[in-house]
Amino acid sequence: TTTTKPAVPDKTYTLAEVALHNTPTDCLAAINGGVYDLAAWISKHPGGEKAILSLCGKDGSVAFNNQHGGQAKQEATLASFRIGDLAK
Repeated sequence: TTTTKPAVPDKTYTLAEVALHNTPTDCLAAINGGVYDLAAWISKHPGGEKAILSLCGKDGSVAFNNQHGGQAKQEATLASFRIGDLAK
């Protein structure tokens, strides 16, 4: 039997694990309870690379919400990079 891969992998990360991925080539960020691999997005971000680089290895919820909270396009773009959930 073949199983379809879920859109969001069933993986949970601690903030300590996210913190280990803090470089431009290995950039994880926790945002609003999700964990996102943003390395591929750094060079494509319309607001410039620094905005994403500042989130690598961190909980970027406040920064993301202050800049993009409630904006459907940005929320959808972010969702496409989701790799799991932040441990509660």
